[in-house]
Amino acid sequence: PRAPHTPYTPPRMKLKQLVGELQGVQTWRHPKSELEQYPTPPDIAAHMLLAADAEDGLEDALVADLGCGGGVLGIGAALLGAAHV
Repeated sequence: PRAPHTPYTPPRMKLKQLVGELQGVQTWRHPKSELEQYPTPPDIAAHMLLAADAEDGLEDALVADLGCGGGVLGIGAALLGAAHV
């Protein structure tokens, strides 16, 4: 049991679970390289996000996804607890 003054922290999302969630994010069916539409694959996005989370923590963070993909990194940051994306 935890001490009464210790706030509850939900368990962190595991790699496999995060990849599964990100696989549901729809991006372009036929990306156009001339428009620089480069969706980040879910497994790469999940590894990047978990590395950032381990380094600085994404929970309650302000995150800007400035890429030219489908927003997978921003959505993943929100799934990991970012306050504003």
